[in-house]
Amino acid sequence: MTELDEIPELVVDLPENGQIKTEKVVPQEFVPLSLTPLEVTRKIPITIVTGYLGSGKSTLLKQIGLKTNKRLAIILNEFGDSSVIEKSVTIQDQNESVQEWLDIGNGCLCCTVKDNGVTAIENLIQNSKDKIDYILLETTGVADPAPIAKMFWLDDALASNIYIDGVVTVCDASNIVKCLDDVGGHWHKEQNFETIEGEEGITTAHLQLALADVVLLNKSDKVDDLLEIEERIRSVNEVPPIIPTSFGDVDTDKILDLHSFDANTRLLPSSETHASFHDHRITTVTVDFPFFKDPSSFEKLEKFLQQVLWESEANGKPIEVHRLKGILVCGKEDVRVVQGVRETYEIIENGTLLDGVDQNKLVFIGKDLNLEDLKVELCKYI
Repeated sequence: MTELDEIPELVVDLPENGQIKTEKVVPQEFVPLSLTPLEVTRKIPITIVTGYLGSGKSTLLKQIGLKTNKRLAIILNEFGDSSVIEKSVTIQDQNESVQEWLDIGNGCLCCTVKDNGVTAIENLIQNSKDKIDYILLETTGVADPAPIAKMFWLDDALASNIYIDGVVTVCDASNIVKCLDDVGGHWHKEQNFETIEGEEGITTAHLQLALADVVLLNKSDKVDDLLEIEERIRSVNEVPPIIPTSFGDVDTDKILDLHSFDANTRLLPSSETHASFHDHRITTVTVDFPFFKDPSSFEKLEKFLQQVLWESEANGKPIEVHRLKGILVCGKEDVRVVQGVRETYEIIENGTLLDGVDQNKLVFIGKDLNLEDLKVELCKYI
């Protein structure tokens, strides 16, 4: 028996004996007055772990459970034959474990709207009696993580008791290039983008990499051309660090508590970062421009963002933006951070200006992006 075999299961499926109810979790309509202010305001971070089937997501979760002192709720979300799938969520509390039954609706979180998925997890937190420090959500291998990330991100703005910390994408080093070339993936189009006949499609791997705040290149010990594989990944998304791993063995401080959706400027790439390989389907484009001199420029910049995100157009040409990060500065004191997922965006105030940052920066990750087109469109507004 190997060391990994001895790691206790973090997620256990319900027994298929037909004896357990599959009633949906009832949403809470109000916060009981008996709750203390600390219980009302305490927010629990959630990290989305995504990646193809067999990439090593479950092994990573076991490794995290072995290494961290955090009390984890680990939620496994996968497709099933029935319309309702119930899962048992084990809450790790050092030597104890407390089980709660969680119904996540139709069993595929990426296919649900702002609904039972978030509500059920919020209820899990509220009813856990302060036994959860952190939530890890493992998506199905064919899931587009963007709708899931947006769901938790938007819910945070509604005084939720959970907030999204980041997206970790796990890749199988020996298969990721094949995954990027496999255009038959699962793609839920949130916007009515037209597909051009004969055009190569976007794969699930592209979508999972586009949303990544950290990329774990798992099973890296099984490949010889690791640098070439990393270049292929950077051709899709230049922003996140790429961490080679084996058996999901990684320092937890590199994947947890990232605060990737906060006013965080640490996770922005340098302007000099460029991949030598160019993926013509999803790419990263960075637009740099001078600091603002007038605070009214923030409003003008926001209209530019609405054009490219809501109208999906730059310089009269169709584009798709899947992830957006940026930093905007007026003078030296007013620092704001831009975060966006698909058509949803936020400009967060009270950011921190890091040393070496001397220009405004917007980083777009998406399809059909062209630097000159984005610059032309930007010049119409500022």
